[in-house]
Amino acid sequence: MQTPKEALTEFKRDKGNLNAELPDVMAHLDGLFQASLADGALTTKAKEFIVLGIALATHCEPCILVHLEKALAAGATKAEILEACGVAIAMGGGTTMACIPLVLKYLATCDGLCPSILQGGQTV
Repeated sequence: MQTPKEALTEFKRDKGNLNAELPDVMAHLDGLFQASLADGALTTKAKEFIVLGIALATHCEPCILVHLEKALAAGATKAEILEACGVAIAMGGGTTMACIPLVLKYLATCDGLCPSILQGGQTV
């Protein structure tokens, strides 16, 4: 069984292959994501919480991992991520809840490598 970080690495490799095989489609998809997730009335961080919630509710494990990583890069804290997970559970129920351990495993593997995850001012 893969760790969340290994699964994310594999997904990124697979996406690179898709970029080569379907360059026009993937360029448009990447452009859509860049435009949709850019700062605007909502911050990129807020938008990543929305996308993470949708990924959880649709049980898309690669999407969960990618947008968890992007939420962290946008400055999300562990507490904020877990609160977003709680909202996703409220909308998606038990099958969404079953995806939350993936989030927790990913956060556990950060081991100080995700500086935005703060608890009481300390990086975990």
